[in-house]
Amino acid sequence: MGERGDSPLTQQIIQGMTLSMLLRVLKRNGFRIDTACLSRLGYLVAMGVLNHVYGACESLFNARRIQAVRIEQAPVFIIGHWRSGTTHLHNLLSLDDNLAAPSAYQAFFPRHFVFTHTAATLFDLFAPRKRPMDNVVFGSDVPQEDEFAVAALSSVSPYLRVLFPVTCDLGYAELDPLALPEGALNRWKDSLTLFVKKLTLFYGKRIVLKSPPHTARVGILLEMFPDAKFIHIVRNPYTVYMSTHGLWRDMFANAHLQLPTPGVVDELILKWYVELFRLFERDRALIPKGSLYEVKYEDLEARPLESLQGAYQVLGLSGFAGLRERVTQYLEVIKGYRKNNHDLDDDAKQKVARHWKRTFQQYGYPL
Repeated sequence: MGERGDSPLTQQIIQGMTLSMLLRVLKRNGFRIDTACLSRLGYLVAMGVLNHVYGACESLFNARRIQAVRIEQAPVFIIGHWRSGTTHLHNLLSLDDNLAAPSAYQAFFPRHFVFTHTAATLFDLFAPRKRPMDNVVFGSDVPQEDEFAVAALSSVSPYLRVLFPVTCDLGYAELDPLALPEGALNRWKDSLTLFVKKLTLFYGKRIVLKSPPHTARVGILLEMFPDAKFIHIVRNPYTVYMSTHGLWRDMFANAHLQLPTPGVVDELILKWYVELFRLFERDRALIPKGSLYEVKYEDLEARPLESLQGAYQVLGLSGFAGLRERVTQYLEVIKGYRKNNHDLDDDAKQKVARHWKRTFQQYGYPL
């Protein structure tokens, strides 16, 4: 079989919405869909019908068990800007027998995965074998970003800006959770709680989540989960800039329902980076001592075991002794993986240095 790079499972990042939720989002954006994107909309409509049907089945057969779940241990949140190494760190922590990460199938179909979890094998028939933006192995059971799930459940997420880069889904795609309408913020919080309950029911373990937008939500997350733990990963801003462009070009662009004009994506990348770090710094002081660990991607790559051990010690997590051997084996498996090369011309480099100068200085990266 081929790589299936043109699969809708590659193209659509929020495919877990029901039809009614999708229609609500379309209405908010004036039903403005570019002609070139109509096939993508057709796929989302078809998935919306299936999500409604299977979601109703899950409500019928599993709702009581889900609602009865008590979240005894607050999640571990991996935070950091896109392309800073959050996926690599998520994969490593998911090797811990004491932790469980949402799978790709669960993140893409959050409304009914408890009921339809055996259908994950069908997912693999259509899903690409690798992620389009970085060639990392992909499949139904790989750890996945919870943002896709909560966006589908709540219709509130910066990722709605990816679908609607022209109309911007204003009011519902803000990075700052405090800028959301009250009803939208409450719906988002309820959706995240529901997703964590489902994962807890499914795995019976402490949940480890990773989402770049969570970097801007530390205060809200602590309100919801006072005992939450945070691991913040940073990476050389020049590399992040080029790699984030690759993310938009190779993945996010395939999810657009509207086609942005040139320059819109670059402007958004520059703006979101500054905003994300500003919001994190706003809430950093709220994090209790022993609940935040910061690591550079470069250190995690060069000294993975030492970096992970540091996180476990600072955060008071148990189980590192058992994790060590599994991490060593995993790193041996992926040692042939080649990262994408990112070349930055002088003009772009000056632009990044000018806009993101504060982060360079704060984390000790050379300008």
